[in-house]
Amino acid sequence: MTEHTGPDEHTDGTQGATAPAGNDDTSPLSGHAPLERRYRRLLYAYPADYRSIRGDELVGTYLDLVDQERHWPSPHDAVDVLRGGLRQRLRTNGALGLLAGLPVAATIAVSTLAALAVFLLVQLELTNQPVDVPPAHVGPTQTLGAFVWVGWLLAALATTVLPAHWARRAVGAAIGLTLAVIPAAPLTGLARPPLYVLVPVLAFGLLALALPDRPGWAGRIPPVLGALTGTAAAALFQAAEGSGNWFTAYYSTVEVLGMAGAVLVGLVLVVGLGRAITGDSSALWSVLLLLTPASLLGLRPITYEYFESATTWPQLATTAVVLTLLGAGVVLAVVAWHGARYRAVRARSAGGTCPTCGHVPDVAERAGSVTRRATP
Repeated sequence: MTEHTGPDEHTDGTQGATAPAGNDDTSPLSGHAPLERRYRRLLYAYPADYRSIRGDELVGTYLDLVDQERHWPSPHDAVDVLRGGLRQRLRTNGALGLLAGLPVAATIAVSTLAALAVFLLVQLELTNQPVDVPPAHVGPTQTLGAFVWVGWLLAALATTVLPAHWARRAVGAAIGLTLAVIPAAPLTGLARPPLYVLVPVLAFGLLALALPDRPGWAGRIPPVLGALTGTAAAALFQAAEGSGNWFTAYYSTVEVLGMAGAVLVGLVLVVGLGRAITGDSSALWSVLLLLTPASLLGLRPITYEYFESATTWPQLATTAVVLTLLGAGVVLAVVAWHGARYRAVRARSAGGTCPTCGHVPDVAERAGSVTRRATP
């Protein structure tokens, strides 16, 4: 082991800065150069100031636990680093409520899918007079969509009665089933739901993967209420139609789905404002996460308004990408605004009058505040 003669002096007598940790033979990270570099690239998920203080510690911890023969971080470690970086960035912006709102949004997503599944299964798939599907039926139903809706009903049931990890697997299976009907339709010659219906279902399904680990009654009852809501809506539509078949085809229900998305966001916003009064902002944050899948429920009407046509896949795909980017932009904008406000409040609290109690800190208190903020 090389022995240094001073803090800034090399063994050859030259003066200079010491080599960074992990690049010399004395570093505990030596011998892992390629793997260390890859872990450090993953650390860009963290804010720069956090990396400068804790970067070596984090990389060293991962390298201590990793298999000595590995050359790449494991998928589990990669996800763990990215998740930790996201959490730290949200913490820096005072926006950890977004993570608290994620399980709430996932529960609402499952409940919405349960309502859609019941409504579309009863109102469209089990109708005796199809309008927009070929004559080749799928057993007693009209399209392959029946398998999709049954799959999502089973996923909702799993969310209600099974542990969280099994519920997530059921949601993943329903997502796979939704994707499977797309290539299955041309292979079998049977009809399937249109893509402007399947795309929002997939968006809600991906959000539903974030179901809470310990849902409690607040996480288990909503899917049941969603299924009951879908059943009631289908019954009301059938009663209103009488002997007619006004909403027995997918193309004739697109406006209904779009309105359902707007109603969903409105209800969650109202509930979120009510809960925010008691200090729980998780439902308000969940509104941001639900904006994209809810807007995709109106994919076809929005595409028609923009292109004056909604008959081609490129048009629908373009609209879906734009809606997704807009939803992500709204989330980022709110987080950035919240972060600026959060840092301003912290700055006033650290160096001036407390915005809550009006206390003016003395010199010692200000020095202590600076020390605490500098401590990792």
